[in-house]
Amino acid sequence: MKKTLKTISGFAMVTLLLMGACQEKPKESKDEEPMEETEVLVTPKQIISIDQADSLFVNYKRRRANSIQKFEMGLQDEGDKPFEPTQFVTFNLEVVKNYIAYVEQEAYKAGTTVDSLRLYLGNYGNTEKGWKKKRRNTVFIVPAAEAEDGYGGIYIGEDGKAKLIRNLFNGGQEGEPRQKASLLPSFNTSLYNGGSLILNRGDAGPPPFGDF
Repeated sequence: MKKTLKTISGFAMVTLLLMGACQEKPKESKDEEPMEETEVLVTPKQIISIDQADSLFVNYKRRRANSIQKFEMGLQDEGDKPFEPTQFVTFNLEVVKNYIAYVEQEAYKAGTTVDSLRLYLGNYGNTEKGWKKKRRNTVFIVPAAEAEDGYGGIYIGEDGKAKLIRNLFNGGQEGEPRQKASLLPSFNTSLYNGGSLILNRGDAGPPPFGDF
């Protein structure tokens, strides 16, 4: 009988201990860090409405794209596909993020701070026969900052310092006439490829169906 009572008492104690353990709240891990609140960004004042964007697109098509198409069709060889003017350029978001980070890094090492990006319009010209981007318009991005004796688009010189692109031209001062209608001179281009911070090679073409 005593043995039976001891067994029952032991079983009851174990049951109570288990029930107490189940009611305990799990302890927070010391390694767990409180979740940071995501910063809520204010809408940039430069955001435009979809209607405004559509108006810009239509204006470009009427006032520019149609004229470009007419001009290029007059230069096509017989049997070529109809020329379609470029109406947008796409850069992958990660490419843009990495580009901005890279430009900021290189400018800092060169002793300046990039505070804006200039989007230039360009054209690939009638080069590289059969290339899908031949004669198509494009954009390229130039970082701008204080450098040397003024402000403007920059590149990194051989001395590691930020230089003004415009000073590569004859004259060098903004607004002065240039002998050649080009952004960079034709001499020793390998130097400027090494110090260039200019982004290009985006995907371009007519607008995807359904955008505008």
